[in-house]
Amino acid sequence: MTPNEKDYMNRYIYQVIRRLPKAQREEVRMELEELISDMYTDRDSMEKVLTELGDPAEFAKQYQNGKKYLIGPEYFDTYLWFVKVVLICAAVPILIVSLINTLGEMPAFTSQNAASVIIRAIVDGLIEGITNAMLSCISAFGAVTLIFAIMERKKIQIEMKKAEKWSVERLSEERKTPSTRWTPKILEPVPDKKAIISRGDSVVGIIFIVVFTVLLIFAPHFFAAIFTENETITTVPVFNLEQWGIVLPVFVISLLIGLIDEILRLIIGVYCKVIMISNILCGTIQIVLSVIVLKVLPVWNPNFLLEIEQALGYNADSGAKFLTYWNADMVSNGLLVFIVVITLFEIGVTIYKTHRYGASVKTV
Repeated sequence: MTPNEKDYMNRYIYQVIRRLPKAQREEVRMELEELISDMYTDRDSMEKVLTELGDPAEFAKQYQNGKKYLIGPEYFDTYLWFVKVVLICAAVPILIVSLINTLGEMPAFTSQNAASVIIRAIVDGLIEGITNAMLSCISAFGAVTLIFAIMERKKIQIEMKKAEKWSVERLSEERKTPSTRWTPKILEPVPDKKAIISRGDSVVGIIFIVVFTVLLIFAPHFFAAIFTENETITTVPVFNLEQWGIVLPVFVISLLIGLIDEILRLIIGVYCKVIMISNILCGTIQIVLSVIVLKVLPVWNPNFLLEIEQALGYNADSGAKFLTYWNADMVSNGLLVFIVVITLFEIGVTIYKTHRYGASVKTV
């Protein structure tokens, strides 16, 4: 068996076992290796062997016992990941916003009843947040399940396949031999392990973007300097809330572009040209929008320094007085440099891994 034929065998086995439950894959892989090796001994041609076995998607059904699924093995792993991500994204922001709103509406308290008032406010916030989060999670779970159930029924593929060229000759051949349309030549290579994108990283990125977006929309006052003096709590917002209607849309668009890129990485799962192009485009747009937000729009509270000094008074400690050195231009420049460096680094890593490890991944 030549290295090229061995590669075809591995491709075929990969396309079969990826459609099976994880607990079954290793056993089926060994069975298929033995079966294909035995057939190859008799036929002395890997292409004949694999053509005889047929389409791996159809061959995999032999191990599925012909069962009907709401979400079958081919989609279940991806479905499970999406459910986890969506539920976390639906629950965490609502809990955080509920707690922030409850603490913001907390009634006045004295030193004697401070602990009980704060605890009661937190409990009320948790109860409201959990109730709203449960309703949101039920809706999100139903929506994701419905989408994947439709995909299961319609057999919609979520993998990226290379479009085949159409020609009169090919059409004529298919009409003459309709039963042999599938051949081992259309098998995609098994992706390099280093070409696989970590799902955990994508999930963390999605959750962060969703939580940050929800906070910016529903609780921008959360981003503030907080001071306590006796029984009084004073907050000084960092953002320019009076002009928030102008700043927020650009902020949200930038975050949504990042969200689209992360979701695409989660769905495709490997470095390829589609991921590289998406990352370059999304990263470039995000840098441009960051420049607009930080250098053009009135994002920062213009009275932040004055309000800080008023809140601190003369009794502030040295740690709190550090905030009096606030410089909006310096903060904007620092954040912009950080965003540009991180974005360019991510684009560079994506380009490198795509050309180094993802060259064999076929995309549209």
